[in-house]
Amino acid sequence: MPGMQGTQQAISTANLIESAEFLSHLLRQITQPFAVVNRLGRFLLWNRAFEELTGYSPSEMPRLHPSKLAISEPGFEQEGPQNEWIEAVLQGGKPRVFTTQWQTRTGQPFPVELRCACLDSHEGEELLLIVATNLSERQRLEAELRQSQKMEAIGRLAGGIAHDFNNVLTTILGLSEAMMSGHAPPTSESLREIHHAASHAADLTNGLLAFSRRQILQMRNIRLEAVVANMAKMVTRLIGEDIRLEIFYEQSLPSIRADQSQIEQVVLNLCLNARDAMPGGGQLRIDVRYEVLAEQRGQKAAAMRTGPHVVLAVRDSGVGMDEETLQHVFEPFFTRKPVGQGTGLGLSMVYGIVQQHEGFIRVSSQPNKGTEFTIYFPTSAGEPEPIRQRESSAMATGSATVMVVEDEKSVRRLIVEVLPRLGYRVFAAADGEEALRVFDRWKDRIDLVVLDAILPKKSSREVYEQITRQKPSVRFLFTSGYNEVFINRKFELDPNFIFLRKPFTTLELATMIRRALE
Repeated sequence: MPGMQGTQQAISTANLIESAEFLSHLLRQITQPFAVVNRLGRFLLWNRAFEELTGYSPSEMPRLHPSKLAISEPGFEQEGPQNEWIEAVLQGGKPRVFTTQWQTRTGQPFPVELRCACLDSHEGEELLLIVATNLSERQRLEAELRQSQKMEAIGRLAGGIAHDFNNVLTTILGLSEAMMSGHAPPTSESLREIHHAASHAADLTNGLLAFSRRQILQMRNIRLEAVVANMAKMVTRLIGEDIRLEIFYEQSLPSIRADQSQIEQVVLNLCLNARDAMPGGGQLRIDVRYEVLAEQRGQKAAAMRTGPHVVLAVRDSGVGMDEETLQHVFEPFFTRKPVGQGTGLGLSMVYGIVQQHEGFIRVSSQPNKGTEFTIYFPTSAGEPEPIRQRESSAMATGSATVMVVEDEKSVRRLIVEVLPRLGYRVFAAADGEEALRVFDRWKDRIDLVVLDAILPKKSSREVYEQITRQKPSVRFLFTSGYNEVFINRKFELDPNFIFLRKPFTTLELATMIRRALE
């Protein structure tokens, strides 16, 4: 009868589904690798995908222990027996997810995500279900995405550099060529244009060095609130009368280890960025406070350091930023400002300087609700030094004798021409060997050595050490256009040295010479 046949067929199907043979076949066809082990780490059940993942055959699986798969004990700090991590999951009773490195039967390592859950057998034995996911493909795709994003950022960086430097070079080459050929007189206006273009090129270079964290830093123990207070008048002039500036800071804050000029650059760039975000006026608030950071978890906490910090917060009431802009806010040459109103290097400079000071920065913003940048600087145990007041625009003069050691002819000529007009007597040398010969002859008269950090024939380190042995009272002012890593590798620059970054102006040169002689 049809009804009886249907019932028998249903019973037959149910028996088939409940049969061990069918279930075993079904489990082996599942493409997600999984296995079941007991408390001792013995494999009791697994599928074909698990065999393919690990490279072990069905006959080898019963003799395999999970610890042989793991390159290191996954997810647990404690050391102990090979099955301790299994014991820990079983005792916890809750599912666990962690990533580790496994290796195949042939020793090929691969990243794996393990999802573990406790099972109870009919005999009361506790079992562990392990579901494994090979992360190699996912990590490869993530690496490709990161590389693509990196190349996009590099492309934007190269495009921005080429655009800005081509404009600068066009001005310098065009005006200087016209004056040299006699097609245009060397007027003060033309010279100012050349000077302005060259200054812009120097700012671009400094911005890129700051972003790449390759600037030479003059680190001292300073009070952050003192630096901010010292900049208040200048910031007020820059932001204009339609923006109200408020500065608050706590009393008796600890010092931080920092380069004062770079911290001033951070404050200046953040305030200028806030000013541009408030074209119709508004409110700018700067807070300096103390905060102790506890350990935090999560991706955003990876760059954070726990412990005491001095915090600089700059908040404006401007137009704010949307989520897409926030994702790119620290990238060089990324800007939403109209053409001619920004290079897109300001915030990337801030980011690089903060990173170089072992701090970290956060930004929060919403459209039409303003923006806040919060920077955390680790505190320093040392006593703070007095901050340097902002330099006067007057050229510092003197009467000392200076030896200039510079291998670049044009730079050496510039210094040799400028210093006598400021009252200094000058000797010059083009390399390390000549420097030692000149000093050996005139050492009784030389008070200061302006020394390029990278020299031919004899290194600056050798020149410095030999001169110091002959006359310990001699002062030094180091100069270079190379980045910090290169100089430290070649010269092992002492952080207490006085350093003048190239390119420099004659005002900066005169000021630093006066400081070195103090």
